[in-house]
Amino acid sequence: MKYMVLIVCVVISAMGVKAQHADSLELFRNITDIEKLLNKDTALGDTLRRVSIEGAPSIPVIPPADLAAYPKPQLSSLDRQYRRKANGTLVLPDNLYDSESLRGLTFRDTLFYDPLFLPMIFTGQILPRELSFYSTQDQSGKGLLIPQSETFAPQLKRQDFIRQVRNNYYSLYPDRVAYSVFDFKEKAPGTSEDEILKSFDPFKELISAETSFSLEAPEVEGVTIGRKYWIWNGDHSLQFSQNYFSENWHKGGNSFLNINNNHVIKANYKKEKVSFENTLEWRLSLFTAPEDTIRRYRIGDDMIRYYGVFGLESFIRRWAYSTNLELKTQMFNNYLSNSHKIRSAFLAPIYVNGGIGMRYALDKKSKKVRHRRVRWNVDLSPASVDFVFVGNDKVNASRYGIPDGSRFRLQVGSSVISNLKFDFTKYITWDSRFKYFTSYQNILIEFENTLNASLSRFFSTRLYLNLRYDDSVKPDPKFKYLQVNEMISFGLNYKW
Repeated sequence: MKYMVLIVCVVISAMGVKAQHADSLELFRNITDIEKLLNKDTALGDTLRRVSIEGAPSIPVIPPADLAAYPKPQLSSLDRQYRRKANGTLVLPDNLYDSESLRGLTFRDTLFYDPLFLPMIFTGQILPRELSFYSTQDQSGKGLLIPQSETFAPQLKRQDFIRQVRNNYYSLYPDRVAYSVFDFKEKAPGTSEDEILKSFDPFKELISAETSFSLEAPEVEGVTIGRKYWIWNGDHSLQFSQNYFSENWHKGGNSFLNINNNHVIKANYKKEKVSFENTLEWRLSLFTAPEDTIRRYRIGDDMIRYYGVFGLESFIRRWAYSTNLELKTQMFNNYLSNSHKIRSAFLAPIYVNGGIGMRYALDKKSKKVRHRRVRWNVDLSPASVDFVFVGNDKVNASRYGIPDGSRFRLQVGSSVISNLKFDFTKYITWDSRFKYFTSYQNILIEFENTLNASLSRFFSTRLYLNLRYDDSVKPDPKFKYLQVNEMISFGLNYKW
């Protein structure tokens, strides 16, 4: 161990000749060439050559007792300034060496150094660590839970002192700084404030996990989603209304139960300028008939209707060339009260209406009221055909404007069909359908209105009003050519 310390002393003494060499590269070689330095001191060289080292057992080893016979090596400049301990290490004054940095370290055979006495190498760091263009007030540690003396403040203060001393040396003796950090292949480890705080972070191990898990996203096989041209949606409701009167009710009355079933399915196709809209609707209404002695229940409203529109966008915005087709009939037989005579049946009658013309479509959302939306389309058909056919011989065809002795009626004229859906709010919706057909001799007008107020996702109240005007049939004594169907119901409702 003593000889290792002697080698370090010789190296440090050789560093003292740095100022005598003009060539910085030659200075660096003289300092690092240990063999050359050993040859300068013959007595020291002869002594060290007789000491056994690992890997050369053939060299004789001189016992420690015989080493005293050899001449002592020449003292270096450090030996003239400082004293050594029994183990051969230098004892530096307290004002030059910070003993706090060695507190708690008990490693043996370890060489400690003070950054203040390292060779001068220009690092490019001239500005102070905390540079501020504003005046700061000294708070003197007020309001701190931990005194600054128990934190890293003393170490940071010493680092600032070392940086200031080296900066002063750069300014006063720039010619004595032979090297910079750019002259080395590998960059020296930094000693910035962030790195010091990171190395002394006491919470680093507290947040570490015993088992590490990968945060990389799992490999997911991508799927290419094509554009959807067909859009399906539906609206289904089952509603009812009921009233009961006991037989001894003072004002009298008939108890009744009314069940309404309504289903609407839509399938719409849209691709570029071509559109094809399809709507299939079925309505069925059942109610009790106390005045009917033959049957307990009767059918009020029974209708199956298909309406389709094929369109091609025109050069005018929101307008398209279109053709439309409507088919309408019923599902079950309907009888007169207290009679077995059939009033209407399946395909008796069946209404077919088709036309060619233009379509105007509007879809607009409100910018002020949320969920408020208007969807309106109008089909104008200057050339339209209306066909009525009764396919049951037991049904009186004259009730549907068909001449006596015939089972069908064909009329050519013009038609206008309008469909409006207005969402007042998310829960209140108004659906309206208007149809006008004229053969220039007779007029047929149908105006259907449905006000749906949803109490929740599955419950709603519905108000239905259907007005029909047909002057091709015999007029009624009271309502003339006007026909009215009104209904209020409450029940289940489902949309998809």
